Amino acid sequence: MAFKLEFSGPAAHHVYQRDERNTADIAFSVQVPEQVNGRVEARISAGAWRTLGLANEPVFASVLEAVPVGEHTLYIRILSSDSKELLAEGEVGPVFVGDLWIVAGQSNAEGCGKLIDVEEPQSGVSCFYMGDRWDLAVDPLCWVFESPDPIHWMHLPEGASEERLKEYAAAYRRDRVQGAGFGIPFGKMLLQHTGIPVGLLMVAHGGTSMSQWSEELAEEGGRSLYGAMLRVIQASGGKVKGCLWYQGESDADDSVVGLYYDRMVRWVASLRRDLGDAELPFIYAQIATVMNWGSEEAWNRIQDNQLLLESVLGNAELVPTIDAVLADAIHPDASSLRDIGHRMAWAALRLVHDKSPTQTGPRLAAAIWNDDRTELTLEFSGINGRLRPVERAFAFQVTSGNEVLPLIGHMDNDGQRIVLKLEQPAPESCQLRHGRGLNPTVNVRDELGIPLPVFGPISI
Repeated sequence: MAFKLEFSGPAAHHVYQRDERNTADIAFSVQVPEQVNGRVEARISAGAWRTLGLANEPVFASVLEAVPVGEHTLYIRILSSDSKELLAEGEVGPVFVGDLWIVAGQSNAEGCGKLIDVEEPQSGVSCFYMGDRWDLAVDPLCWVFESPDPIHWMHLPEGASEERLKEYAAAYRRDRVQGAGFGIPFGKMLLQHTGIPVGLLMVAHGGTSMSQWSEELAEEGGRSLYGAMLRVIQASGGKVKGCLWYQGESDADDSVVGLYYDRMVRWVASLRRDLGDAELPFIYAQIATVMNWGSEEAWNRIQDNQLLLESVLGNAELVPTIDAVLADAIHPDASSLRDIGHRMAWAALRLVHDKSPTQTGPRLAAAIWNDDRTELTLEFSGINGRLRPVERAFAFQVTSGNEVLPLIGHMDNDGQRIVLKLEQPAPESCQLRHGRGLNPTVNVRDELGIPLPVFGPISI
């Protein structure tokens, strides 16, 4: 009877980043029983057996080169050197060749939706969990107390002894009731449209600001968010397809909001430099509406900065979230995070695969006054189909100095424009905003349900 081989790696659900040839090399190692000495052969799924060497050491390690994109099972067998007698065999799977995506930012990147009616997992969408383990992606994806990087748990009270950390991790596993996020919906949508497996690298941490994410802290390794992220990328193979980012709430503060735009420009440039990919796709969420949190002006400024970044980062796309239903003061619920994941997937199809069936969603393209400045016509790009009909378009504001000018917004007959009708002619110097303030009522969205982002002030 043949011995059963035990694999040291890879683990089931491991995703390897495909290269420009749509292949990846898969390294593996097996424990060789003392009684076994023979010829090692391997194959992927239904492929041909390849002879890789002799099993004359306690551990046999090798590489299967140029494995194509898709789902595979890795089979290993050891045959006697002087005959074809089967001495030992083993298998591991599924393993995948596909695309790896960083999931970074703060709590909304972790996922804060209630664990009720969560997105069903699907083979082909995997997660490299904190704890450096590959497995099927199942919400929650983020388990900070299981990370080997101290940045994720050194804030704990009473120190961070190994025993205490295990207690926190066990309690978190036992008691957690929130943690649904956008990662699994993102991966499933991409897999559906491309057939390419997806691996999610979870590095997010709730409540974190851009100063905590600073690339200047990289040399601190696992004691910094940026350094921990780079370590995870290296631990999962060193190459990724892109980054999914949801952050900004912690910077919506009057004392630091003015630094946010430049910090984001530097951060994205640093990530691309450190990963050796000047065109690394960067897909990020505009922070959602807020019910009561810090400075209203700072919150809106973050949202406007995020929209402005879309035109300067290059190979980047903003995903609006202003229509999200909140589970609490600042966190979208599970259903809204599912929508955000789908929007991120549509963006990835545009940026990476050049095959998205969708447009970005509405973006303001022009604001045109009539002759007496009583009507402002707003034109948009990126609309999927047409704008959904509404009796009145909300959340637009025209101001002159500190004065808010009374207006009513209507959609034109072809669903491509919004007309803002003012009660009195507007002064020569005015500003336009959309989605300003606490918990704004927003209802301008296209046929796919993608809303018009928060923007402004814009001089008109």
